[in-house]
Amino acid sequence: MTTKRMRLARFALAVAGICMMSLAGRIALAQYQHFNNGHSLLGAKLSQDGKHEIAKIGNNAVIADVSNKKVVDMSAGNLPVRKARLPSSRRGLFPYEAYGYCFDAGSDEYCYWYPPRDVDRW
Repeated sequence: MTTKRMRLARFALAVAGICMMSLAGRIALAQYQHFNNGHSLLGAKLSQDGKHEIAKIGNNAVIADVSNKKVVDMSAGNLPVRKARLPSSRRGLFPYEAYGYCFDAGSDEYCYWYPPRDVDRW
C-alpha cells in the first residue's frame, strides 16, 4: 500500500471516529419528555384557589398554584422550571395552542400543559 493510500485510509478512519463520538455525545445528552395534561390532573381543583398537588416527580411534589380559575405558577421541589408553549408537532394532546410548565429532572423533562383559558399567560 502506498503512503498516499495509507494517509487517506487514516483520514477516513479519523473522520468516522469523530462522527461516531459526536453522535454518542448527542444521544447521551438527549432528554426523554413526558407530556401531561395538567387540566385533567387538576380537575375540580381548578375552581379552588390555592396550591394543589397534582403529581410527583421522584420525591418532588408537583404543585399548581391556582388563582381565579387560572394556574399562575407551578413548582416541583427544587427542580428547575420553565414556562413553555406546546410545539405544533405535539398538538395531539390539545387541538389548540397550549401553555405549560416544564421541569428538568436530569435525563427526563416533565411538562404539564393547559389550554389558554386555564393559564395566566405570561
